[in-house]
Amino acid sequence: MFYVAEVSIPPNTLKAAPLRVVLPANVGTVTRVVVRWRWGSADLCGCQIWRGESPVWPSSFVSWFTSHQQVVEFEEDYVIADAPLDFVVLCYNEDDTYAHTLWVGLAVMPLPAEPGLLAGQIVESTPMPLPEE
Repeated sequence: MFYVAEVSIPPNTLKAAPLRVVLPANVGTVTRVVVRWRWGSADLCGCQIWRGESPVWPSSFVSWFTSHQQVVEFEEDYVIADAPLDFVVLCYNEDDTYAHTLWVGLAVMPLPAEPGLLAGQIVESTPMPLPEE
């Protein structure tokens, strides 16, 4: 599944009081993170992605993905096995005139339903005897 949030960040949204947008997800493994800014935000905006009480991307309380990086995209291996299933995108916009738009996407692969076979695996087993004639 691919979970997406498109966020319009109002002018004068401060880092100290960022806009918070919930990005729902499901149990699984986040395999890719994408953060894209619309053209024109000129390093005036930033975002963090949190789960629960901690930042996940970037993983520091003081770091932000800033809008001078037009596209931030990377592979990940982050397991979501229990609550909270939601992520929270925190955003700021230091522009005093214009709102700016942010697009965040998370690719989440479902966890296997139960231990056992995955698609494409072959089971080794004891061959069954042929019936006697």
